[in-house]
Amino acid sequence: MLIGTVSVTGGGVIEALRSLSLALSRISDISVEIFSLRGEGDRVDFGDIPVHLFAARGPTAFGYAPGLVDGLEARDIDLLHVHGLWMYLSVAARRWAQRSGRPYVVSPHGMLDPWALRNARWKKRLAGLLYENAHLRNATCLHALCEAEKEAIEAAGFTGPIAVLPNGVDFPFVSFERPPWRKMLPPESKVLLFLGRVTPKKRVLELIRAFARSSRGDGAWRLVIVGPVDESYERRLRQEIEARNCGASVHLAGPAYGEARAAAYAAADAFILPSVSEGLPMAALEAFASGLPALLTAQCNLPEGFAAGAALQISAHEEGIAEGLECLFAMDESERLLMSASARRLAISRFNWDTIALDMARLYRRMAEAQVAERRRSLFGQAGFPA
Repeated sequence: MLIGTVSVTGGGVIEALRSLSLALSRISDISVEIFSLRGEGDRVDFGDIPVHLFAARGPTAFGYAPGLVDGLEARDIDLLHVHGLWMYLSVAARRWAQRSGRPYVVSPHGMLDPWALRNARWKKRLAGLLYENAHLRNATCLHALCEAEKEAIEAAGFTGPIAVLPNGVDFPFVSFERPPWRKMLPPESKVLLFLGRVTPKKRVLELIRAFARSSRGDGAWRLVIVGPVDESYERRLRQEIEARNCGASVHLAGPAYGEARAAAYAAADAFILPSVSEGLPMAALEAFASGLPALLTAQCNLPEGFAAGAALQISAHEEGIAEGLECLFAMDESERLLMSASARRLAISRFNWDTIALDMARLYRRMAEAQVAERRRSLFGQAGFPA
């Protein structure tokens, strides 16, 4: 596994990689190793899985690590799974494949979504010309998290083999801890939880505006926003909360990792993610596993949630969010319990990491077998004899 960071601040991508790696390591003939860049902050816990870290130079966003290719070669790995785009990792993966003659698969994690490509468009176009397009086109296989991401990858011009396998969630996903912010709310209040990286693409500002103008279920509901946020965006959010005079019912709780993350779901009554661009959001899957009724946009790429009655579909603008909030607030306890049961059933049946890991292992084996067959053809010709 190759990823830009193993820090707990890496968001849903590192959470997905960790869980997939642990699930794969439970398969008898699969051995997993992690390759990443050396960085600051607490590391994600990979248990007994070896983690190899390499020093990076220059701009952090690019992550140039001169020892990475040699480090990959030294471990004599059979296959490389690259997570994410737009970094030196892409260059290193392709060079490793050229030297070793072995396959690699790339998981863009939503980074080829049209909205994502428009963000810092010219930098990404330049990166595409310099290295990223070649990295993607020479991959043995690309990995999409859902059909919508597969379509986005193809629309971006990459038409090679694409495997569709979702993210998953660990079971049981429960916590008996109470987060500090819950103790500061009235005991009888209901909590609508936003959990994830707090960025403009997730429309958190619009969420605050919609919540401030809503009925809030006659004041019974509180909005709690959990996740890392940069200083400038946090200032905007706090200014909005003050301007709307909703500080008593909207709370910025800061980031939560590991057990604290599970505790946040356990302390909530519903979940919301009004994002305009996602791969397959881990936070929404964790909300399903926690039995939380969810409000999601179509861009969260979880139509299964709507079909199963586990989620309400909202639009990623203030009016659409407000409409969804009022639908939630109008529900009685029995309706929310039905959604809760549907959410848990969906998570268990569709998004179990052990099942997904078995499918991923089958993909790896097919890639390795195809690479061996290709080598034989190049050495001996189609009939198995020297060409």
